[in-house]
Amino acid sequence: MLVRSLIAAAVFGAIAVGVAPAAVAAPYKNCTEARANGDVNIPSSSDKYGSHLDRDGDGVGCEA
Repeated sequence: MLVRSLIAAAVFGAIAVGVAPAAVAAPYKNCTEARANGDVNIPSSSDKYGSHLDRDGDGVGCEA
């Protein structure tokens, strides 16, 4: 009985790890945070982009 429980736990644990969602980058809170991480000229196609980072509305945030 103990062996079956351990096998079941291992199987369910492996399944849970396999279906874990991928981490998605969130937009920076502000350009100071972006620059501290070495990011400038963030394109709108980036997960790190947010419209609040794009002062002139050209699709590029935290322009250098």
